[in-house]
Amino acid sequence: MLGDLRTLLDTVEPGTDVLPRVVSALREALHAERGLMYGVDVGPERYQSSFAHSAGFPPNMPPARECLDPLLGSMKDPWGYFNPACPQPAQRNQVIQFRPAVGEAPPMPRPRDERLEPWRQLGISPEEQEQMHARVRSNLSAALRRFGIDHMVYLRVLVCEEASLLGWVGVMRSEPFGAREVEMLRELTPVLQRRLRLDTRLREAGLLHAALEVALEALGQPAYVVTATGRVAHTNAAGRSRLEREGAGHVAEALTRHLRGEPGGGLLSVTPLRLEGAAPHYLAVQRDDAPRTFARLHELGASWKLTARETEVLGHLLRGESNKTISGKLGCAERTVEVHVTRILAKARVESRSALISKVFLDC
Repeated sequence: MLGDLRTLLDTVEPGTDVLPRVVSALREALHAERGLMYGVDVGPERYQSSFAHSAGFPPNMPPARECLDPLLGSMKDPWGYFNPACPQPAQRNQVIQFRPAVGEAPPMPRPRDERLEPWRQLGISPEEQEQMHARVRSNLSAALRRFGIDHMVYLRVLVCEEASLLGWVGVMRSEPFGAREVEMLRELTPVLQRRLRLDTRLREAGLLHAALEVALEALGQPAYVVTATGRVAHTNAAGRSRLEREGAGHVAEALTRHLRGEPGGGLLSVTPLRLEGAAPHYLAVQRDDAPRTFARLHELGASWKLTARETEVLGHLLRGESNKTISGKLGCAERTVEVHVTRILAKARVESRSALISKVFLDC
């Protein structure tokens, strides 16, 4: 079982959402009734889950993330028996077993089963332990009862990368876990750490890719992400329009001049993109040709029968400015700018800003 779990974590292709399968496999391997894995996005004002997967919970329960987010969003440090913003050093990557304190009962008596005494091993004083129990009783008791896990024993590990929490991984059942289950989870912790670290990096890369797309569109001018061989790996709407019309020859030419160290010429500026472990890439952006853009702006204003104010707003849109920024520059309400933008899109016969920018540069 341990070998199968290691294989599942280490060999499944990156980007594949393998964690739900891992939670189910862990629950089965550790003879547990429930399984849970989640991450915490720690913000300055509140927390929310970055991912959440569960196994063995009643089928009529909402998904794990829907259950966790209201709880995480309603409280600050510390959360439950640990601090998500900076887990206590003694709890990082350590397997512990405990039964949570719930209800309004007095402090739990010292457990007779030594397997339920993790606090001494982790260096947590009796005073701190009681503070943790009191916090759980006041904040989480109702939720634990609703999920049907208030009476269960927990076997869990805070999988961390130094002081950062990568994920809470644990299983629950009615009876304490034995040495076999504790050792299995301990053996798997480094493998879980590798996989959660990889998945975290991939999630961040996906967000950065989305941010890149938004940023390129906001430029207004044609922009290209180019490989060292001159292949256009990514572009924005204005860039796609020009590529469809002219091909990628002008991009490759600008990159060649840059690599030779020749003075910049033409309308494309080239900047290296550096990413450790990746082949060289470059960002090529069309320089703002002010006279040409000004002439194009007024040509379109007349062609689309834009008012003087709408033509002015169009100029700001082509520079990638938001409605709020435009309203500040023009000294009018943001709602007024929204009306102007809606009319411009209607007169240009397009449905979005990106389509508008594409149409503006289509015949440039």
